[in-house]
Amino acid sequence: MCCFLGLPVLVLIRWNVEGFGTIAYSDLSRSPLKAYFYLCACWGVIKLLLLRWATRHRNRPDTLLSNHQVPSKQVTGLGREMFHGTYPRCLSYLPGNQFLKLCVDYKQLKIRRLHKKHSGIRIVQISDLHMTGRVDKKWYVTVIDQVNHLDPDVVVITGDILENETCWPWLTDSLARLRSKLGVYFILGNHDYYVDSGQTCQLLMDAGLQYLHGGWLETQWNGAPVALVGNELPWGSKGEDPLPVLPRDEERLPLQIALLHTPDQFSWACKHDIDLAMAGHTHGGQFRLPVLGPVACPSLYGIRYASGVFRRENTVLHVTRGVSSKMPLRWNCPPEIAVLELVSGG
Repeated sequence: MCCFLGLPVLVLIRWNVEGFGTIAYSDLSRSPLKAYFYLCACWGVIKLLLLRWATRHRNRPDTLLSNHQVPSKQVTGLGREMFHGTYPRCLSYLPGNQFLKLCVDYKQLKIRRLHKKHSGIRIVQISDLHMTGRVDKKWYVTVIDQVNHLDPDVVVITGDILENETCWPWLTDSLARLRSKLGVYFILGNHDYYVDSGQTCQLLMDAGLQYLHGGWLETQWNGAPVALVGNELPWGSKGEDPLPVLPRDEERLPLQIALLHTPDQFSWACKHDIDLAMAGHTHGGQFRLPVLGPVACPSLYGIRYASGVFRRENTVLHVTRGVSSKMPLRWNCPPEIAVLELVSGG
């Protein structure tokens, strides 16, 4: 710390002695500024490596029993015709852009308090569709085709669905076609408030999707109780808070599930004794460097919860990379449909 604070002072003193004139590069290379530059560069690399190491270990708890990724066959044949407008088309020519490389990520999650009737349930999570018109409707239709092909038990959508009112008709051919055995649930994200979010919600609810807001939604999965809740903070409503405490019998019922738009609400989920929370918003960082991982994320915690599985006490958090973005560009961070199989923690 003394080096970081002291060396700039020495440079200013030197500059003052020179009469605030221009310092030649040959002099600069022998000045304390060169040492300061190298010190900052080395410290930055060390910090990134340490942060990557810490994130990797947080992202691989014993909760994640298995994890494998399969490229989606549904997107075969989709190309630059999916992009509309000069800016998106230009981005499509950038080497390594994985925006159309949709993947299905299969993950087994150990849930400590899981009824035997819930063991094996498969939840498909999608998030961050960002329907703006920059990406063709066919992309979203293809994503939904892939979800339905997976024959999920439950489907959840964790926000940032639509942000251009001209895309409202797209919902009929995409999200309205979602099928699952035990229900399709959704919340909104910050980009959904760019248009009349009430209209978006109404169109989805008319199609049979269930909007999680205003407290617990209690239902049954495979004959055992489940309670679901949504949290759209800090942009939308978090519903009823504090949430009523649900009684849990000797079999630790019901299973409590929360849909969050941002992983910044992980502490909220822990506070309310949620068993499984699912979030999006971060896009997995969208740009991931080899070894170092994501460069930045729109989160209060930086890249800590960029994507993956995390656990704090009894609460498990899954953060998806999402299936799209406002800027159609992804490097080393392909779009994701997450298939979460619940396994009893015993």
